[in-house]
Amino acid sequence: MRTTLPTPTDTPARRIRTPRRSLAAGIGVATALALAAAPVVALPAAASAADPAPAPAVDLGHEVIAPGDGWASWSGPTYPERVQRLAEPVTGGTAAGPAEVYVVDDWQELRDALAGVPGGSQNDARYNQVPRIVYVTGTLDPWLRADGTRVTCDDIASQVTVAGSGAQFDMDDYIAAFGPGVDPSGPLEQARVEAAALQARLTLQHIGSNVTLVGVGDDARVVGASLRIRDARNVIVRNLTLSDAYDCFPQWDAGDSGGNWNSAYDNLSVWTSTSVWVDHNTFDDGDHPASSLDTVYGRPFEVHDGLLDVTHGSDLVTMSWNWFQHHDKTDIIGSSDSRTQDRGQHRVTQHHNRWTDIGQRAPRVRFGDVHVYNNLYEQTDVTTAASSPDHAFFQYFWGAGRESSIVAESNAVELVDPSSVSRIIAGWGGTELRASDTLVNGEPTDVLAAYNATAATPLSPDVRWDPADAYPYALDAVADVAAIVRAGAGAGILSSGSPVATAAPAAFAVSDDNGRDTGLRDGDYRILADLWWGQNATVVKLYENGALVDAQWIDGASPAAQHAAFDIAGRVDGTYEYTVVALNPHGEASSRTHTVTVTDAAPGRAVLTASGARTGVVSITADLWWGTNATEYVLFQDGVEIDRQPLVAATPGAQHAVTTVGELPSGTYEFTAVLSNAAGATAAKPVTVTVRAR
Repeated sequence: MRTTLPTPTDTPARRIRTPRRSLAAGIGVATALALAAAPVVALPAAASAADPAPAPAVDLGHEVIAPGDGWASWSGPTYPERVQRLAEPVTGGTAAGPAEVYVVDDWQELRDALAGVPGGSQNDARYNQVPRIVYVTGTLDPWLRADGTRVTCDDIASQVTVAGSGAQFDMDDYIAAFGPGVDPSGPLEQARVEAAALQARLTLQHIGSNVTLVGVGDDARVVGASLRIRDARNVIVRNLTLSDAYDCFPQWDAGDSGGNWNSAYDNLSVWTSTSVWVDHNTFDDGDHPASSLDTVYGRPFEVHDGLLDVTHGSDLVTMSWNWFQHHDKTDIIGSSDSRTQDRGQHRVTQHHNRWTDIGQRAPRVRFGDVHVYNNLYEQTDVTTAASSPDHAFFQYFWGAGRESSIVAESNAVELVDPSSVSRIIAGWGGTELRASDTLVNGEPTDVLAAYNATAATPLSPDVRWDPADAYPYALDAVADVAAIVRAGAGAGILSSGSPVATAAPAAFAVSDDNGRDTGLRDGDYRILADLWWGQNATVVKLYENGALVDAQWIDGASPAAQHAAFDIAGRVDGTYEYTVVALNPHGEASSRTHTVTVTDAAPGRAVLTASGARTGVVSITADLWWGTNATEYVLFQDGVEIDRQPLVAATPGAQHAVTTVGELPSGTYEFTAVLSNAAGATAAKPVTVTVRAR
């Protein structure tokens, strides 16, 4: 049996920790060590009352990466798929307008927010570049239906028919049809591919550019899904537990190291993307840990791929203060030796991450310049229990792959089996790796020398780059790394939320000034939103007949009152229903529906008068004495337009227009006028002019 490690909420204490900083900027050494070791003791009421008030929560949605925080803070050219981009330090969605701020508590809401449109496609999300801030509250689970029931793997498989047999696809039939040494093919393999595509529609979600995706509190989770930052730039993912990207239909590859089951989904992956900051997240296998996997064809029936993979020419990534738990193939940087277009890419910084009972890839690197510092790699009896006589679960931590250059500094390693120190590093076709100031089970150890002592092809410590040339950074003392990282890594550690509120906002009361501003129920008015008491909002959004028409940032200081006003213009006669949605990082609240009836949007009826009939030199005057003003006046003589004039609207003031028609021959003429504005047009009562012969 595996020993269950404490979840992030069991960490002895929570502290706000500025990413990638020396001890002076974060938790002190003594404090961190004390937090790691001290028991939790209930204080008497008097002592508790004397404690300082906790610091207000931080709105992570508006934070950007700090200068010098690894490759993601770097500026300069990058070439994903050999196409140049100019990178800047990561800011995520901090440029978002108030209409592009979302609080999501179910899977479909997340998909809609990332797509930018309800029911949007994966391509909508993948290519969306509009800055967005998305706050996650609670658990997002794509397998959970709206009625509370759950989709199963069998539900997906039953939608696929095996060609030639008419039978529904079943993974058990697939397994029974093949075996060790055989690569599956034919109708069953085609059916597996179809079923896998159906699962991808359900559980795979793309993230586009200029996004900040953050969890709020200590229980924000995405479970059973795979998030993929693809063809994007400038993305932040923070304070989330990303758990169990489960693959119902893994593929058997008989040629993979003697045969392996390979899965399609990472908890989080970065594809062809640049300038990405992944910070203070927890990654795990959830309800399907390695110990729960069946053995099929003599190999574990692996339903997971990586926890966090950076591939397909992605570049300029900082992974900081994350916790990776109980997983085999954890973190690969670079997907294939054959992707030579990835040369010069895959620049990644990993610092202050916690790696607990992982099998391999922490990371394995191809082509990249990767900086690995102040991380904690720890093993417990889970590592021992996951091993078998013919297969050691722990393989390695740092994998030097083709044309890679890893610089590892001041990392702490805790091994169950000290003799496995030579396996901290593995060679995968690389030629160089520099490891300095490594602490193994509390003792300074030259881990590169330990590897080279038994390696068929030793690695050189002469690396091609120096992290200090790319960005400034400060190392925590390696003796303090274990305590600091345990106290600060993972989701739920940051005091996330909003400094203006401790919970979702209260609902606003909605009113309007239509009829009170001008005395007319015209199409120009204000919708007024008031929160008289309660938790404050940071954004208010106005919906008209169910469609978003306006949004505003709003200052707050709970429980003070808040007020917002929305200007509405150009509405035609009719009935309009308004709802104000107030939100802050903790959640949102909708007002009651407020109805506005517009009856006077079109101009009032003008009065026409004529002069000059006796002389034959005719003038027509149009006067609007009361009503909604017009912006244009058109005069017709016997149905033919003879004059058009712009008017200045100043409702409910009077309007006046004069047309000099000129000398007319004797006869009878009918003059009509139409006054119009954006909401409509109103015809004046005609006036008849008779010119007599002189």
